[in-house]
Amino acid sequence: MSRLLPPWRTLPPDPLQIGTRMAESLPAAPPTGAASRSTTTSKHALETFGLTDVGLVRDGNEDALLLLESERLFVVADGMGGHSAGEVASAFTIEALRSFYGNPDLTKRVKSAYLRAKRAKSEMTAAEASPHALRLRKAVESANISVYRLAQQHEQLRDMGTTLVGAAFHRNFIHIANVGDSRMYRLRSGKLRQLTEDHSLLNEYIRMNLLQPEEIESFPYKNVIVRALGLQEQVVVDLFVDKVRRGDQYLLCSDGLTDLVRDEEIELVLRNAPSAQSACYRLTELAKARGGHDNITTVMVRVHSSKWAPPRPVVPPAPPAGAMGGPPSMPPPPGAAPVVIPPPPPGRAPVD
Repeated sequence: MSRLLPPWRTLPPDPLQIGTRMAESLPAAPPTGAASRSTTTSKHALETFGLTDVGLVRDGNEDALLLLESERLFVVADGMGGHSAGEVASAFTIEALRSFYGNPDLTKRVKSAYLRAKRAKSEMTAAEASPHALRLRKAVESANISVYRLAQQHEQLRDMGTTLVGAAFHRNFIHIANVGDSRMYRLRSGKLRQLTEDHSLLNEYIRMNLLQPEEIESFPYKNVIVRALGLQEQVVVDLFVDKVRRGDQYLLCSDGLTDLVRDEEIELVLRNAPSAQSACYRLTELAKARGGHDNITTVMVRVHSSKWAPPRPVVPPAPPAGAMGGPPSMPPPPGAAPVVIPPPPPGRAPVD
């Protein structure tokens, strides 16, 4: 969990404890009777898995994740505000994004707004020059407004906020949105690269050359961030774009991982993990082995050829005749069910 300037006010304790939650999403098979033409909008198939874990110190889990395979949208949010407030901020953000992407009218209006801007020859960066990038940014801005207004309505939720890193795949490109210090990495040809930039006090000091390399590790304000969703009615969203290649691996994660696991260690895990699922579990266990002082959330997206299919699950063999009992069953993942909160208001229309 990150901290924001100024420090958060103390809120009533949250009695609910949340352990590990996981989500997996794979390309769905076409419905019976469908045409043989592929329904995918990309040359690539995506193998995805998400895992969030309370860690070893926190009482509750203020992280949340989203795997929306129908829209090829993947998000990690790390809530702040203390106790239940941070948990509400991250969960409300995830549901607001799901609501925005599930609204076809908003999708049409975003595309119209993009075409008007293009006809007007508005200045756009390379990361902004796509209706899919605009859709992602507007969805994040809509979520920000939803969280902000919820906080204004409830005194116990005042000053809550959340970081966010999200990725939307379209054709051969990935559009990335970032607010705060949750990160996205790409592993390509065995080399790891951070694609997002932390909105943290530490990063500001580094950019202004106020810290020497040997001082970074002992900097006392590593977890103080300078930007988050839900604190004001407007938020600045960083956008990035990357061209996708077969074999790429993308990792979205909260700082509960990156505070304890170095980039070179993340690279080693991703290079050697046989699947997206195993990569998430190995990274989580590594962070917990280092103390697990914060919630840990990872979402992995591995890029395959369009002909790739997930391996069939291994079915344990039947017991020998006359043996007692049946085949062993896999235990359920540890932890309680996710927190249920009220649904967010309908997504807001994009502003031209």
